[in-house]
Amino acid sequence: MAPKVDIRVQKTKERLKSTLLTLLKEKGIDRISISEICRASGINRNTFYQHYSDIRDLLSEVEGEFMESLFSFLTINGDSIKSVRDIMTLLLETIKQNQDMCLLLFSDNGDKNFLRNILMFALPSAVDNWVKELGMNEKDATVLYYYVMGGAVNVIELWMKDKLSATLDEVADKLNSLVMGSQKALA
Repeated sequence: MAPKVDIRVQKTKERLKSTLLTLLKEKGIDRISISEICRASGINRNTFYQHYSDIRDLLSEVEGEFMESLFSFLTINGDSIKSVRDIMTLLLETIKQNQDMCLLLFSDNGDKNFLRNILMFALPSAVDNWVKELGMNEKDATVLYYYVMGGAVNVIELWMKDKLSATLDEVADKLNSLVMGSQKALA
């Protein structure tokens, strides 16, 4: 039996998260104080500390919830994932559906490693797949993944910030082509 969720706690946490995201529109995470979050959300400091140790803990929960929804989306659609392009398409669709939050989390005001952390989730399966399907050794497959994902992070960021005039499908196709071309270079 699942534990009973206290609605008051849930609403308090949602207000704190919403306030943090609003403040991130104006300034970086390191310039936001707990007092400021509490004042803007109408929540007492002691209540904040009942749920979070600091602002980074609150940000981590926001990021964790997004990553959890992303990974459950990928898992639900797992049968339809047959290629790098499929993974990129699902990732880009999820980012697009959560564009406002993602823009904040991927921005200079958020956590610069957030997008990289999302992409690192696929590292083990990508390396395993490239070893099995392409006959690559594990070391080359790992190097390839880090190389490709470093570039993918920057491309996705440009696309999210509308600095890359391309459709979701065009970005997914381009990233797929780059991955496939890079695989051939190491094969």
